[in-house]
Order: sequence, then structure tokens, then C-alpha cells
Amino acid sequence: MDVHCWKRFIDIFSLGGEPMTRWNISQIAFYGLDHRKRTIDLKLDEVSILTGRSGTGKSAIIACIDYCLGSKSCELPDYVRRRTIGVAVHWKKDGVDLIVGREVPDSGIGTDKMFGQLGRSLSLPESFNELGGPAPRASVRKVLERAFGIADLEDFDAEEKSTVGKASIRHVTPYLFLTADVIISNKTLLHDLNDPDKARDIRATMPYFLQAIDQKTVLNQRKLRRLEITLAKAERVSRSREKSRSLFSDRAGALIAQSANLGMTVQRGPDIGEQQLLNTLREISLFDVRKPSDAADDELSKLEKERKSFIRLASETREHRNALRELVRESSGFETTVSSQFEKLNLVRHLNLDTELCPVCQQASGIGHQMSKEMAHSLSLIESEVAAVRQVGPELLEQLERSENELMTLNENVREVEGKIRKVIQQNESLQHADDLAQARSMQLGRVVQFLETTVEDFEQTEVDLENLQDEIDYLRDLVDPQAIRDRIAFAENMVSNYATEMLQKLPSTAPLTDARLQFFSDGRLRIIESQRQRSLSLVEVGSDQNYLAIHLALLFALHKHFEDVVAPVPGLLVIDQISRPYYPKDQNADDEKSLQDISKDDDRRSMRQIIDFIFKQTEMSSGLQILLIEHAYIEQDPRYRNATTERWTRDNGLKLIPEDWAERA
Repeated sequence: MDVHCWKRFIDIFSLGGEPMTRWNISQIAFYGLDHRKRTIDLKLDEVSILTGRSGTGKSAIIACIDYCLGSKSCELPDYVRRRTIGVAVHWKKDGVDLIVGREVPDSGIGTDKMFGQLGRSLSLPESFNELGGPAPRASVRKVLERAFGIADLEDFDAEEKSTVGKASIRHVTPYLFLTADVIISNKTLLHDLNDPDKARDIRATMPYFLQAIDQKTVLNQRKLRRLEITLAKAERVSRSREKSRSLFSDRAGALIAQSANLGMTVQRGPDIGEQQLLNTLREISLFDVRKPSDAADDELSKLEKERKSFIRLASETREHRNALRELVRESSGFETTVSSQFEKLNLVRHLNLDTELCPVCQQASGIGHQMSKEMAHSLSLIESEVAAVRQVGPELLEQLERSENELMTLNENVREVEGKIRKVIQQNESLQHADDLAQARSMQLGRVVQFLETTVEDFEQTEVDLENLQDEIDYLRDLVDPQAIRDRIAFAENMVSNYATEMLQKLPSTAPLTDARLQFFSDGRLRIIESQRQRSLSLVEVGSDQNYLAIHLALLFALHKHFEDVVAPVPGLLVIDQISRPYYPKDQNADDEKSLQDISKDDDRRSMRQIIDFIFKQTEMSSGLQILLIEHAYIEQDPRYRNATTERWTRDNGLKLIPEDWAERA
């Protein structure tokens, strides 16, 4: 591959260049066994209509598009899954083609294997096996995000990868699908906002898709929140540490004074520093307690030697344990860093550079092969480092556990020996009187050692640089500028609200929606302001399926109008599932498509025509907006409707999405 070909390959994936029109879908393909293929053709920048009776597979169209946008689950109906092995969607934008395919599982959740190709003059193959660019789902999702313009900023904090606010390809679907469960809903405003697992991310990324903020600001906001939490925690720890230090000085001073009274050290002044207090206590802990009495001297001497031995071993074991703790922490951090580098370098394998063919022009070239060899060498080195760390890690943990157990045993031994000493002293009255001083010293020694064990370890922890942390927070606050962000978000909300209110007047509605204002908020809320009484109503208070249909249509078209204005990274696609829902009797048999005459009321027929006129006019006024209308109704009287109908599945022609003669999986 020559240098110019490599540059062309990179330019296709880059986000730079002049703004172009929006992404549309030209074809949707379903692949069956025996090289069978079913293609749905859509009109670019226009309205496409798919009509048909119930049970023909219309609902699978939205599920197919969503699945090829990297959905975790496959929601294709069982009839389709049993007869297809794969699906693909062909996107187009200004002469650039993007083909995304995916295997269809017979049952269960979706597969992780996807296919992605980005280039020019591409077309859907006749067989699913001919799809190029096989890659994991995460990699193809990255290709989609780059193609659609969703910013791809590096963020090396692995723990923050799933943090709310980072936009992905999965967050554009609320603006692409007006599904059956939403189009006349009195509670759900956008697709997937009724799913608690998805709603939080959708709301958090709305300001980004409205272009009120960019991804860099999102990441800075996220980092700012994390640092603010860290600072608050560090301040609490600092206050607690200051309190502990005050208590430390008091308790350490008291122990030293008591030890001085017993002749174990000299009295210190009141202004002695913390480190001097600590050093004095350590000296006291090494004091040799001697017995003045000869009674039971041999036994006590033996016990005292045994106690000192245990104390010395406990001190050495404690140092060894602390060193192991530090090694385990450093090993874990090193493994995380090296594994992250390995995963990033491993992405190069998906480019298939070792074939010595250019991924774009398919011409022979050694550049990709040489790059692949160098990457493979780096991968080998990092893989060996990861393996070494993973081998050592469990051994370190095992050693740490043994050290902890050994320390517990030694401390128990010290307490046991001290108990024996007390018993020997108590059993001999003369020794007890003679050794009052030694006993007091021994007990004092135990208190000093215990204080050092329980207090000093926490006292000597490394302090967080609060001043430096505050400086970093102040810097990020200047970058983020919360007030400016709030102003930009409010501006975007008002633009969408103005568009939606204007469009609402062109749609059929009844009170309290007539002449009302729609106020949209970027957290997924909507308020309806009555025209006369100026009451603010929630969605559920409006009532009437026709009103809910008007609200959802006005809002989605308003959002796409704003997306067009600000060149947002959202495809110019809106799939609408049945605008005729409010106008046909709910108990009416839907075995075949419906005509305008099947609507019983004249007002409802006029409303239906008004909605159709609205959709065609709004699409015509937009640049790059593609509408796919899925319907039971076929409005033969409207020539625009007839010309826009690309698929018509009726009882008479027997057509459906997947032909009945397609073979089923074994």
C-alpha cells in the first residue's frame, strides 16, 4: 500500500473536513440459508413508506436497524430469526458508504460478531458470507461512532469508561425511532426513556447531541466531579487526622510521663514534637524489664525472654507484612496499566494488515505487513509482562495471607506469655510485693507497644496535597465554566421548544393542546403551557391519543431540525411506526392494510391527511432527513403517499418481509 492510499484510508475514518449532509439508509438486507437475500430499498432524503397487514414482519425493520447499531440484545421476532442467518444495513452520506452487518442468533441474546466496511462505491453482497470487515461488536461500534461524528476522545481512566455522560452510538436511537410503545404514550417521551437501565445515559448525553457541550467538556466535567469527591474525602480524612494527632500528642505524652515515673525514660518537656514523641515511645518499647526478687527468678526470666522474642518476631513480621502489602498494590497497578496497553495494541489485529493487501484498494503493499510485525512484537513483550505479573500476583497474595496469620499468632503468643507472668507473680506473695515495680513496668511496656501498633500505622500515612488538588479543581472549573454551559443548554432547549411549538400548530389536536407551547428540557422532560390560562401541564395531563401523537411528531421533527442546524452527530433518519393508531377502531381486524375510507369519522380522515401532509412538507424542507413510515394504512388518494410506498404487503399479493419458502434453521 503506497503513502497516498494510506492517507485515503485514514481520511475515510477521520472526523475532519467540511460538514456534509446527514447519514441515510439506502438498503436493509436480510440473509437466509442457501444464499437467500431479501432487500428493503429506501429513498434518500425523502419519505419511504412500508405498508402491510399484521404479521408480515414490519416490526422487524426497527429491530434490524437497532441490532446493526450495536445493540447488546437481538429483538428480531422468532419468525425472522428462524429463517435468517444475518442482517445488514447500508448507510450513505455524500458518496461515502457504510455497511454494517451482524449475525442473527437462533435464540438468546445477540452475537458479538459484527461486520463493518467504510469506503466508497460499496454495495451489499448477495451472500452473508461475503460481508467484509468482521470484528467484535465494540470495534464496529467505534467505526460507527467515528463515521457519524460522535467524538472519540481518549480517556485512559479505565474505571471511568462506563461513567454517565460519555456519548456512544447507543445513545442516538431515541432520536431515530418513534416506536409503537412511544408514539401515543402519555408517559414516555422518547424511545428507551422508559428503560431505567438506559434512561440515565440518554438524559446525560442529550446536551452533547444538542451540541450544547462537546465531548471534551463532558470528560472535563466528569474529571471535575471525580476530583471534587476526592477533595471532599481528603478533607474529611485530614480533619480526622488532625483530631487523631491531637489525641496522639495527649496520649503519647501521658504514656511517656507514666514511663518516666517508673524509671523507663526521662521526663520530656511539654513542647516536644510529634516525631520526638514517637521516637521516645519506640525507645521505651525496647526497655529491658528486670526482676529484683530471686523468687521464681528462673521461671520469670525464661518467660520474659520468651516474651521479648515474640515481640521482636512480631515487629519483624509486621514490617514484612507491610512490605508485602505495598508489593501487592504496585503489582495490581502495573497489571492494570500493562493490560490496558495490550488491549489497545491488540486492536490492530482487526485491520488484517498481515495479508499484505491494502484494506481500501486491495493492492499489494508491505507497509501494513511491516506495521503488523512491529505491533505483534510489542504485543508479545507486553503479553509476557502481563503473564509474569499474573503469575506473581497470587503468590504475593498467598505470602501476605501467611504473614497476616503469622503476625496474629505472634501477638497471641505475647498475650499468652504475659498471662503466665502475671500468674507466677500472683502465686508468690513475696514475689508479688517485691516485683511491684517490675510488674508495673511490664504492664506499661505492653501499653506502649499496643499504642504503637494501633496508632502509629495510621498516623504515618502519606498526606494528600490538598492545595494542589484544589488548584486542579479551580483550573477545571475555569475550563468547564458551569454558567456558560447552562446558558448553552438553555439556548438549545429553547430552539427545540420553539421548533416543536411551531410544528405543533400544523398538526391536529384538541384542548388543552390547541395553540399550546411545548417546553422541552435536555433532561428528557416536557411541559405543555396552555395558551390562555398559561398552566404548565405534564404529558400525562394532556389526554387523547391524537394529542400524544401530535406531541411526539412535533418533538422528533423539532429535534431533527435542531440537529440539522447545529450539525449534530445524529443520522438523518426517523422511523415512525404507524401514525394511524388513533384513527382506526382498536378492535378492528388488522388482517389486511387499511384505506382512508376505513376511518369512520370525517374529522379523523381530515386529521390523517393533515398528518401525512405535515410529514411530507417537513421532510421536503429539511436537508438530509429521511423518513421511514411503517403503516397499516395505504392512502391511495394521495399521490405522494403512493409514490413514497416502497413496500406493500397485502393479503392479495401475499408478500411479507421474509418469504414463506425460506428454509428454517435445523
